[in-house]
Amino acid sequence: MNKLSFFASYIHYLVHPFRSHELLLSEDSQGLRHLNVSESIGMSWIFVVLNGFFRILLINLVLFLFLDIQADADYIFSLFDNEDKYIGFYFLILSTILDVIFYPLFMLFFIQFWEFILKIFGSLLGVEDISSKTQDIMSVAMSSQILVMIPVFGGIAQKMASMILMFAGVKKQLNVSTAMAVCIMSAPLVLVLGFFSLIVFSYILGLTT
Repeated sequence: MNKLSFFASYIHYLVHPFRSHELLLSEDSQGLRHLNVSESIGMSWIFVVLNGFFRILLINLVLFLFLDIQADADYIFSLFDNEDKYIGFYFLILSTILDVIFYPLFMLFFIQFWEFILKIFGSLLGVEDISSKTQDIMSVAMSSQILVMIPVFGGIAQKMASMILMFAGVKKQLNVSTAMAVCIMSAPLVLVLGFFSLIVFSYILGLTT
């Protein structure tokens, strides 16, 4: 059977996450490409770059409209006659550029973080080859970056889809129940809450001593 293209496999990851993981775990992938982490980061980076490009265009469009309104209304010009009025626009453009540039590094850190979490649960559940399974989970989850191209609601849609794809990966790759998959997905939140609770407790203890 002919292999699907990289993009077609990427779309398949997004639309059929549970089926994708079943095929990745089986010997017969039925033409679905087994994308590694580097390939998935590269594919998702394309959509991050495109989203950043269109976001910068939109910011510049809003800035030009603002300048046109300012030019047509002298009283508005007098109210905003300083350089600080552009700081917000400059900050948005700079943050967008930084998001695009550092996306691969952020994803590598994200993968390492989840590999640490999954190794803990994998050792408790007796799961083998957890590093490879973690990379498959993250490779499928990164296909959610396609959704950032949706206007206005793309960011929210991407985050929601990413959680669903992660859930599908944890459930299928680790072969756990739905309840256990939810517990594993909640582990980072529990760690963060526990860390901040420890800080607050230490601060209160310091005040009482």
